[in-house]
Amino acid sequence: MYGLILFQLTAIALLGMFIARPVYNYCKDAKKLRRFPSVSVAAFTNAWSLLHQLFHTRTLAVHQAHMKHGKIVRIGPQHISMATPQAVKDIYGHGSPATKDNFYGAFASTHLNVSDSQDKGVHTIKRKRFATAFAQKSITDLEFWVEEHLQRLVALLDKKTTLPLKAGEMPQPQDMVDFKSTMVYLMYDIMTQMMFSQNPEFVKRGTTMMTAETVSGELYEADVHKALVGSLKVSATLGWAPKWMSTIKALTSWHSMHKAGNELRDVTIHLLRNRIRMEEKQMAAGKGPINDFFSTLLWNRDNEPLGLEFGELVTEASNLFNAAGENNEIALTNTIWLLARNQKVAARLREELDANFLEDSIVPAYDTVKDLPYLRACIDEALRLRPSLPGGLPRVTPQSGMSVGGEWIEGGTTVSVSTYTVHRDPLIFHDPYEYKPERWLESDTHAMQKVFLPFSQGGRACIGRNIAYFEMMLVIATLFRRYELALPKPGWNLNVSETMSAHTHALPIKIWKRDIVGVNKE
Repeated sequence: MYGLILFQLTAIALLGMFIARPVYNYCKDAKKLRRFPSVSVAAFTNAWSLLHQLFHTRTLAVHQAHMKHGKIVRIGPQHISMATPQAVKDIYGHGSPATKDNFYGAFASTHLNVSDSQDKGVHTIKRKRFATAFAQKSITDLEFWVEEHLQRLVALLDKKTTLPLKAGEMPQPQDMVDFKSTMVYLMYDIMTQMMFSQNPEFVKRGTTMMTAETVSGELYEADVHKALVGSLKVSATLGWAPKWMSTIKALTSWHSMHKAGNELRDVTIHLLRNRIRMEEKQMAAGKGPINDFFSTLLWNRDNEPLGLEFGELVTEASNLFNAAGENNEIALTNTIWLLARNQKVAARLREELDANFLEDSIVPAYDTVKDLPYLRACIDEALRLRPSLPGGLPRVTPQSGMSVGGEWIEGGTTVSVSTYTVHRDPLIFHDPYEYKPERWLESDTHAMQKVFLPFSQGGRACIGRNIAYFEMMLVIATLFRRYELALPKPGWNLNVSETMSAHTHALPIKIWKRDIVGVNKE
């Protein structure tokens, strides 16, 4: 009898929690959001966002909502998505009073990093630490590392080249190279080298397996790419249920999905401990600090030790695996796919590269390609159509409220701009679904630049923007000057699976050397 009573009371409590309370909050409308159209049950519960995120469809679902309901859509009980230039400025622009939403709490570990810190003061301190390291001059000082890795990649790809594709012929499966995994290996090699002065040789070994180390010092092998993607999937999903985050983590602590985050942490710990030993040896020899990105977390500009806790070093370094490794790989893979899919664009790019390359150079000097307009346009157009982070980055309005996109939004409301949607606004981008790099060469690109969000904008914009362009221009120039590339068939589509980032699937491509001076010399 008592068991039945307890069951009934529990059922009533759950009904109140999951049905009555959301309905009451919706009717009360404390933040005056009912005036905006809502998608599905999103006005009542965050379950809509959580489920779409879980199944990698959230960005497309938000985009479809905008196509149906207009520029402003309610996508959560306290979340408004917008898709206008003014909203971009209000939410992300310099001086915006909006701060990072509690969504980012799902990515936080024992310490905050430059990406997940919500407090503006804390973020400013962290951002300043990276300012010198990620300045253009500091990046180009490490150009020799990028050149070495690209030379190794070219040597590997040369062995995988085939005979040219004949007219009307389709590539054979045995002739294909997976450029997705190839770019993963390359970007993770470069990032690890530039961050930790260590070369994991992913390109050479054809794997992202590497040594991980627990806090207690136990060593084991882990796949760093798989760990990072798995960790992002968990965090990006839980981020849309911030009030339930701790409960869900506790109830699912037994699940293998949490293993990924631990493995990413342990890989980072091993790299950090190796790097610190390298620094100690260098200093003991009477030499100055090692010149890499990690140095900025050890020393200030006057070469005085910062004394950061080890946990903070781990979380900052793990974050860079995502920003400088994974997101740059995604951007490169998408650019390669779009160029291979649009052969006329690729031909025009090669004309520009041929006119500027030194005859016998394999990897160009950055100074040779940094100002090539069509190369930059090809990259920007790929970032428009396929940004690494296509979803809206959530911000929360200040308690006093603020005007967003011409609408007054009450305090404590989550607001965002759908990058995927605003990048396809036909009033700003003609033929918005077409890959047309020449649009970025028009006399007036101001309207497009105002909504261009692959690195976000304002004070919270991606600190790795310079290194992303640096790497992409060198890689794309090297590959498309040297090789012809063909997809499995004309119009072949590259699929993605979205976590926080939009991770590309395999990209099979047939490659052969171009018949030009300097490329076919043995």
